[in-house]
Amino acid sequence: MTRFEIGCWTYFPLARAWKELARDYHDLGLTNPMTPAFRDGDDPADMLRLLDQFHALDMQVILYDDRVSAHTCVNTDEQAYRVLFRRSLEQFGSHPAVMGFYVGDEPDAAAASQFFRIARIQREMAPQLMPFLNLLPWFDWIGERLGAPAYGPYLDRAVTEGNLRQIGYDCYTQMWEGDTGYDVYFNNLREMRDASNRHGIPFCSTLLCTGHYDYACPDQDDFRWQISTAAALGAKAITYFYAAGIEPSDNYRHFPINTFGQRTEAFGWLAEENKVFRARFSNLLMQLTCEKSAFTLKAYGGLGLLEPDDTLYTAHNSKGINMLISTFTGPDRTRYRVVVNLDRKRNVEARLNFFPHVKAEKLGWNNVWEPCRGYEDPVGALSGSEDSVAMWMGPGQMEILREIPL
Repeated sequence: MTRFEIGCWTYFPLARAWKELARDYHDLGLTNPMTPAFRDGDDPADMLRLLDQFHALDMQVILYDDRVSAHTCVNTDEQAYRVLFRRSLEQFGSHPAVMGFYVGDEPDAAAASQFFRIARIQREMAPQLMPFLNLLPWFDWIGERLGAPAYGPYLDRAVTEGNLRQIGYDCYTQMWEGDTGYDVYFNNLREMRDASNRHGIPFCSTLLCTGHYDYACPDQDDFRWQISTAAALGAKAITYFYAAGIEPSDNYRHFPINTFGQRTEAFGWLAEENKVFRARFSNLLMQLTCEKSAFTLKAYGGLGLLEPDDTLYTAHNSKGINMLISTFTGPDRTRYRVVVNLDRKRNVEARLNFFPHVKAEKLGWNNVWEPCRGYEDPVGALSGSEDSVAMWMGPGQMEILREIPL
C-alpha cells in the first residue's frame, strides 16, 4: 500500500449496481471500495465494465467474488479451492483496478482455520494482490467465540496462518450513547496498532456510516471524530459500514447513498471529511509509525493518561475537554504529535507546552508546515498565549505537529 486507502463494504449483488456507482463512490472520497457481489450465473463482462470505470477514476477495489469467498467455500478442500480461485484470477485478477479479493468477514473459532487457509492460498496464487479478511473485534466476553484467551494471540494467529498483508476489523461501539462504548473502541484500536507494529503490516479499521441496531446515525462531526481517532491510533486504511443501502433491513437508515441510489445529506458530510483527511493528513501518516497514545483527562481502552516525556510536558484546555495525544515517528526518527479533540459537539482551544529545546510546527494545507503560536483575538475574546501551541479545534478535529530540535 502506497496511499491511505478509504473503502466501503458493498453487499448487494452485481445486478443491483447502477450506472453511476463508480462515480458515486469516487465522489464520496473513496479510493478502495468493495465491488458488488459477483455470483454464479453473473456475466464476467458486467464486472469487467465496472472495473474499467473504477480504473478510469484512479480507484482500486476489493473484488467481492462470492464464488471464492470463505463463506461460500467453508467446506471446500484446498485442491478444489485452488481450481475455483484460478478461474477468478483468470477472469479478473490481472485487471489494474483489482487490489485483491474478498476473503470473508468475522470468522469465529469454528471457521477461523478455513478463512486463514483461504487467505494464504490467495497470497500464494496471487502474491501481487492483497486478500481482504475482516476479523471480529474484541469484547471481554468474546474469547470463547474466537477460540483465544486474548485478542493479541488471535491477531498473531491470523497474520501467521493467513500470511496476511493487512489486518482489519470492525467496531461500532463508538456510536453507542455517550462514551459507553469508548473502552471497547479504543482497546481494539490499541490492539490492532500493536499487532500492526509487531508484524510490520498495516491495519484497516471499519468505521460506521449508517445507523442500525443500538448504533446512532453519525453526523458530520461523528465522521470526523471516527476518522481522526482511527488515524491517531495508527490505522493506514479505513472502510465504512456501509455506504449504499440497497434493500435495507431492520433499523438500518440514513445511508450516504439510499436504497434508490440517491445521494443523501450524509453523503455530503462523509465526502467532505474523507476528502479533507486525504488532502491534509493521509500522505504524511502513511510514512509514520504510531509509537504511543494517551488521553489528557480520562483514559480508555488500556491506554493511559498523558505523562511528560523528554519534549512534551503538558496538554490542556480551559473547557475540561478530553484530548487524545499520539506520538508518531518518521523514517528519520523525527517526532510528530497527533492531537484530537475528543468532544463531538464543542470546540476547544488546545494548548500544548514543549520544553525549550524543541519547537513545534503544525501541518497546514499543501504539505506546508506552519509555525505554532498563541492566538491574539482583535476583539479581546482571547489573549496571546505563552503556551508553545494554542490552536482552535472543532469537534473530532485532528491536527499534526512536528517537533524541531533547537
